[in-house]
Amino acid sequence: MKKLILILLPLLFVSIPASAEKGFVKGEIEYIRTHDGDVISSWRPPAFWFTLKGVDKAGTCSIWTPSNTVLFAATDSSAYSMILGAFMAGKEVSVSFDDSVKYSGSGHCKARYITLGNPPLLQ
Repeated sequence: MKKLILILLPLLFVSIPASAEKGFVKGEIEYIRTHDGDVISSWRPPAFWFTLKGVDKAGTCSIWTPSNTVLFAATDSSAYSMILGAFMAGKEVSVSFDDSVKYSGSGHCKARYITLGNPPLLQ
């Protein structure tokens, strides 16, 4: 019994990594932003970010304080075209996220994929 306690005791002090949260959020585009890559090189286009109206939680993804909504980053021009089109048409999008995948080491989650067409929340 003593040996068992001596073996198990160190395990109590080993940290257990938290698992990432993956999921989908849905909403209309609230804000879209691109940056001048010469001024902020980490946001050189085609990188951009966007927020969805009313989406204030997506795992541990960071919040953009001015609107208190989750900020999603994306890095390809096709995603930018889709987001811009949905914004101009006032259509909802569904965004897949994995809060363990961040953009440029920041707290901003990368949009894994974007679905248009007033999509249902996918599981």
